[in-house]
Amino acid sequence: MTTISATTQQSLATRSLHFPSGVPGFPAARTFSMSTWGEEPSPFYVIECAEVEGLRFVVVAPVVFFPSYEPQLGPDVYEAVEAAGRDEVTVMVILTLHSRPEDTTANLLGPLVVNRATGRAVQAVLSASGFNPQTPIVQR
Repeated sequence: MTTISATTQQSLATRSLHFPSGVPGFPAARTFSMSTWGEEPSPFYVIECAEVEGLRFVVVAPVVFFPSYEPQLGPDVYEAVEAAGRDEVTVMVILTLHSRPEDTTANLLGPLVVNRATGRAVQAVLSASGFNPQTPIVQR
């Protein structure tokens, strides 16, 4: 899995992400700004869509909650973000927030894959992986 350093996170926090094919369920959602969510230093980010008013997601590097998460990304994913391989991308997951923070879940089935140099991004759908789109971040 791609390990995300503080430097990588900071550089991503200042850039625009571009999903050429949109995001699953939101085909018109192509351009997102990314900013830190919470007080610095925070592992959380908000990506907010420029085309669809009010569409925003809270994202985090999966290593924060799932250190052993290693999604197998196919060549089509790297091609979609115009990256040569894993060393050129950052993997993030979308969180679903609930009224109780301990009930928050992460979408491990559909990680976001971002080309660190360009901001070109895709939501990979790992349908044969066995990962869950609603994985609790707090193990009970």
